[in-house]
Amino acid sequence: MTVTNDEQAAPDQEECLEKFMDTCLQKGLLARFESLELRDSCDGLLDQPTLLRFLTARKFDHDEAVKHFEAARKFREEKHLIRLYDLVQISDFENTRSMFFHWTGRRGKKGHPICFFDFDCLDKRALARWDTSRTTAYWNYSQTDTAPPDPHMLQLTSVFVDSISRFVMPLCSMLPDRAGQSASISSSIYLADGSQIGLKMAWNAKSFAQEVSGLLSTSYPETIEKIFVGNDKSWATNVWRFIKPYIDPITAQKIVFLLPSEVIPTLREYIDESNIPVQLGGGHSFTHGQLPDLEEEIHRYLGLNSKTRTLPPGPIKWIEETTGSKTALAVGSEAGSERADRIATVELS
Repeated sequence: MTVTNDEQAAPDQEECLEKFMDTCLQKGLLARFESLELRDSCDGLLDQPTLLRFLTARKFDHDEAVKHFEAARKFREEKHLIRLYDLVQISDFENTRSMFFHWTGRRGKKGHPICFFDFDCLDKRALARWDTSRTTAYWNYSQTDTAPPDPHMLQLTSVFVDSISRFVMPLCSMLPDRAGQSASISSSIYLADGSQIGLKMAWNAKSFAQEVSGLLSTSYPETIEKIFVGNDKSWATNVWRFIKPYIDPITAQKIVFLLPSEVIPTLREYIDESNIPVQLGGGHSFTHGQLPDLEEEIHRYLGLNSKTRTLPPGPIKWIEETTGSKTALAVGSEAGSERADRIATVELS
């Protein structure tokens, strides 16, 4: 068996992965989710790179990895995340984009998707929305309920992160121009403008940071390659000391703070300057909340109209065709109607 992950597993780790997969299979953890449509791809949910992420997160401790994956699956089922992905109101999905790292449409030098966030947008209104949601019940799916879903913010955040693991990472793995084509892309590079971070913001955002980092470590382990927080002030160390206890330790280890003079020299090691957002000193005119601005290779691979440089708003998923190709399908709902718009069909080599 050949392990297909961004970093190939050593021989003894391959044996551990085989054992892990066998155990998950025996426990029913690899059964398709009931809410998945017949042709929905399992990429980012039940595929081998996803399983390897959980195993890596637990340092190849078989029993702990099984517990971790089982807990993540239970969370996904209890919170109805698969069904919510198809039903979420597009406006709710797009509002969540403003509160979380989102894909720029570009990749790093090793093919990792680049996600961006501006901490200045984590203002009182956004945080108040999050805090209000903490006191409300989670949305429960019912086949007889025709009302639009009214999800909890943690459910919305999960659906948004799913859009990266279920659509963006598989897309980046498919692209034929990247190095090491046998390796799957299963993590992203996170970039953030931290020029407005201060103690007051850190204090207001501590619950948000704690819950989001907890969500990532529990349900989406090892999906972060690095988090670079650029344009920091000299006193940012004090802010970091305050906020660090509220962030999952594994996530905290991947955060790198950069002074303005350090941003471009550091990021150039991972990203071509043309794909670094202008806000961080690069050449990509991408701003917070913007839909992906697709790089030329991705635009060409998807076969989009020459005038279409982006993707539609809302969630997108991959479905498998009987011919062996895959189709990117825009889902979600608008004005009470479910969407199922075909964006592109790609042939797999």
